[in-house]
Amino acid sequence: MNIEFSADEWYDHHRRKVVWFSAIVDDKCIDCGVSIEALADRFGTYHDDPLPAFRSHRARIYEIATKLIEQRRFEDDGTLLIRSADL
Repeated sequence: MNIEFSADEWYDHHRRKVVWFSAIVDDKCIDCGVSIEALADRFGTYHDDPLPAFRSHRARIYEIATKLIEQRRFEDDGTLLIRSADL
């Protein structure tokens, strides 16, 4: 399984309060996200500006995302969501 992450990330507080990023898995794009609650619990981020915490801990977040992708722990809509328990 070939997994690569692009350098894009976005925060859409209307969509599940998640910082989203993209993974390319065997040439298929998957929307991945880490919940704001997980960022706050693990890294002490502020809910109104979660992107700095995501960027500071990108390597760890990508490591967790890789593990979850390999375990095929996708949401019903095909996205991947990292929660506090995952970090």
